[in-house]
This record gives sequence, C-alpha cells and structure tokens, in this order.
Amino acid sequence: MSVTGGAAKPQLAIPGLYPQRGGKPRALGAFESFTMSALAPAVAVIFTNPFDTAKVRLQLQGERLRQAAKAGAPTEVAYKNSFDTIYKIYVNEGYKGLQKGLTPAILREGSKNLFRIGMFDPILTMMHDPSQGKPPAWKRMVAGSLCGVMGAVSCNPFELVKTRLQSSSKGKIAVGHQHGYTGTWNALSTIFKEDGVRGLYRGAVLSMGRSVFGSGSNLAAYSMMKDHLITEKKWADNAWLDMVCGMASGVVSCICMNPIDVTRTRYYNQPYEKGVGVLYSNGFDAIKKIAKNEGPTAFYKGFFTHFLRIGPHFCLTFVFLGILRRGVTDFYSYLDMRDSFSVFDKDGNGVLDEAELREALHRVVESHGGDKAVYEALIDTYAARIMDSADVDHDHMISSKEYPAMIKEVTAIVGERETKKR
Repeated sequence: MSVTGGAAKPQLAIPGLYPQRGGKPRALGAFESFTMSALAPAVAVIFTNPFDTAKVRLQLQGERLRQAAKAGAPTEVAYKNSFDTIYKIYVNEGYKGLQKGLTPAILREGSKNLFRIGMFDPILTMMHDPSQGKPPAWKRMVAGSLCGVMGAVSCNPFELVKTRLQSSSKGKIAVGHQHGYTGTWNALSTIFKEDGVRGLYRGAVLSMGRSVFGSGSNLAAYSMMKDHLITEKKWADNAWLDMVCGMASGVVSCICMNPIDVTRTRYYNQPYEKGVGVLYSNGFDAIKKIAKNEGPTAFYKGFFTHFLRIGPHFCLTFVFLGILRRGVTDFYSYLDMRDSFSVFDKDGNGVLDEAELREALHRVVESHGGDKAVYEALIDTYAARIMDSADVDHDHMISSKEYPAMIKEVTAIVGERETKKR
C-alpha cells in the first residue's frame, strides 16, 4: 500500500491507446511524490501549530515548578490543562502568541516529510516485493522508522528554533528558559554564532529516537489501516478515508512518542553555558532527572494537547496529500485523454465518427494473423459495443466528453482478450 500513491491501480500497456508513451498512461513520478510529501504537512501545520505551542508550554512547566521549589518560592502553576493553556496564551498574547514558531514549523514539516513520507514507499518497495502480497507490519515499521530518522536529521535546526520560539513569553505565564530571539532567522544565526553547526543539531539524537517510534508507528498504522479498509472493507480512496486513517495513526503515534517528546522539549529549551546544558547534560540525563524529580507520569505531560496537535495534523496531512495526489492524477488523466483523442480524431472536428472509431480499434485490437473477415467482424462487434456504452447522445459519434467512457470500454475489451490468451 502506497502512502503517497494510495491504492495501486492496475494499468494495461496499450500502445495504440497511448502511443506517445509506449502505451502507458502518465503516472506520478518521484518529483511529484516528494513535492506533495513536503507540501501537504507544511500546509497542515498552519492549522495545528497553536496546539503545538500549548503542548510545549505544558511540557516546560515542570521545570518552572521545580526551580521555584528549590528557591523556596511559591510553586504557582501557570497552566492547569490544555484548554487553560490555549486560553491564557490567547488572552495574554493574542492569536500571534498561539502561532509562535509558525515559520520554523512550516520549514520543519517541509524538510522533514520530504524524507519521512516521500521515502516511505521507495524504501518499503526495496524491503518487500509487491508481487509477494502485502508487506507485514514489521517491515512497515522499519521503513517508517528509517524515513523518520532521515527526516529528523534534516529538520532538527528548525525543530530546535520552533521549540524555543514557542516557549517565549513574559510574566506569570512564562515557562522554561527565555532565549530572547526576535524571530526565526535571528534564532538560527544566534545559535550558529554561539555554538556553530553543533548547536543547531542539539537534541538530534532525541529527535531521531522520537521519530523511530513516532514515524514508524504512524506510517505503519496509516498504511495498514488504509490497505485493510480499501481491500477488505471496500472503502473508496477519498478524503474521508484519509481523514479516518490519519486520525487513527495519530493516536498510535502520540502514545508511542510522547515520553521522548517531553524529554526533547526540556532538552531543547534549557539554557547553555559554554556549550554545556545547565539542566541536562544529554538526552539520557534528561530522562533520568525527569523520572526522578517528577515521576513517570511526567513523560505524559501535555499528552492531550500533544494529541490535539498531531491527531488533526496527521489527519490534515494525509487529507491534503490525498487531495494533491488525486488532483494531479486527474490532471494527468485529462492530458492522456486529450492527447489520445487527438491521435484518433483525424479530421480534427472534435468527434470520432464510426470510421475513426474502427481505426482506433485496429490500433488496439491485434489480429494475430487470423482470418481477415473474422477479424473485421470482431472489430464491428467491438465498435457497436463501444457505441452502445459510450455514445450517450446517440449521434453515432464519440465526443471528447464521451471519450473517457470509450477508453474504459476499450480497456475492458483488451483485458478480456488478455485473459483469454492465458
């Protein structure tokens, strides 16, 4: 089951039908697949970034409480829950506050999913021959994990900056270390000037670990569910299917990666002195200290807000991806029909008369050197069959609007003949 291509549709090579491309219709190529893989989630994050901002604030709140307790200060909770967080950010910072970190979030989604989604089908195909049936869950998990690791490496600088910008606030609702960046490019340049490339890739190991669980579970769950619903339950490959499978895969991903997500948020946002983290020396140190100081439940802080972000995000990502895929596929189909029709419309009058239809059938239906009279009678039979099914206005001609129905019937005829050969 393809993530970017949906359910595989069998295509017959009919040279006479699509003479420009050796008989094969246009198909989505690597460029289109990679572009759509990057574009769909980049658009989706515009709608889900506010939930991500709230999630980051909730995950950082534990640091504030611990530091206040150490200093003997009152341990006032800034945010009570997910909705309280969203409400307080909006009241104190407005809609712009909820969309903090949007620019690096868009860059993150594009650079990450170029590999995470774009490479899933090629890697899975390398691991499993489609002719051998459906790939097992473990192969999908491995393929998704590998893609996730590649995506995590490519997007880490944007992920780092996004987290720090989202934590930026003032007054009583400020949590975590405040870095004071003025924007995305200021953050990137400041980090690079202070710590070089190494600084931009802080937390990359944690991000890779997060993606092993998150991406592996997400892509495996999505592809398996979509495969099952299409092949076993006969669901149509449409936006509703993408929405259901995307949301369900978001639940699985959130459960798998929330603990690492909490750890990574803390590690990303901590202050540094001379290139060394003040609160955590590395990812494993962060895990140990969070567990020791706040208990195991701390790893699921912000879980609901996390799901509010990634559930709809995966839902929208796969819906947008499906819309793009089907849109481009339909456009290519239109081009195929236009080009093919022009080949058979010899006089250029915009319709195929019976003579032109017969000539088209001569191109498609091979005679195999048999009796000519029998062959011509067969052509007449097929022509009558096509006119009966495709000639909606009964004018004994096939217009460009009726041509897709003709193509469908011709494809069925060729398929029947191929079956008889076997």
